[in-house]
Amino acid sequence: MFDARIQFMLLLLCGSLAVFVTNTGAMALAILAIAFVLLQGYFRLAAQWFIFYFIFSALLLLLYTVDGNGILNAALLMLAITSKMLPTLIFASSLAKVPTGRLLSSLQKINVPKSILLTLAVALRFFPVLRSESKLIQENAHIRGISLRQLKNWRKPLLLFEYAIVPLLMRTIRLADDLSAAASTRGIDAPYKKTSHHHIAFRTYDSVACLFFFLLIGTLWI
Repeated sequence: MFDARIQFMLLLLCGSLAVFVTNTGAMALAILAIAFVLLQGYFRLAAQWFIFYFIFSALLLLLYTVDGNGILNAALLMLAITSKMLPTLIFASSLAKVPTGRLLSSLQKINVPKSILLTLAVALRFFPVLRSESKLIQENAHIRGISLRQLKNWRKPLLLFEYAIVPLLMRTIRLADDLSAAASTRGIDAPYKKTSHHHIAFRTYDSVACLFFFLLIGTLWI
């Protein structure tokens, strides 16, 4: 696993470059992002992103060759915008594998503002907890016969929304407050220098990640 500081800087760089590169450059960014994930040993994650990006690119290419109406053109525009965001999401999926404590300790080393650290700490815990909450809600809904996984329920969208979606939305609001309070209780916003049991230091292996910095910059000329 590369140093979290390098991963964070590459994430910011990729997000910035994605605005300016062409479609070919966006594809090069995605390939570099997948290679970055692969080099860290996340073979399954890299394979999932590769398959997803291949299918996504094939769909986008198909829509480019079709003379469509307004709906298809709108879909093409949305897919084109998404294609620019995917490389950043791939880098973010790699950063999400870093333990929260280690990530926050690494970002404190580069003096990231505390407001960003608090937001990041909540976000990193929010989505895994939300996924487990969603699974629990769906299991309860399945027992009552109103689950999203039961196709017959899609004929009653209002009922489905009331019993399956509304509880998740309510839990989302509460979870955000709970996680923010938990982070504050643990001293994430305390005005003191914090210590950590994680040893944060650059290693020789991290020099490989530094090469991606120049490769990402090179995509501007593609």
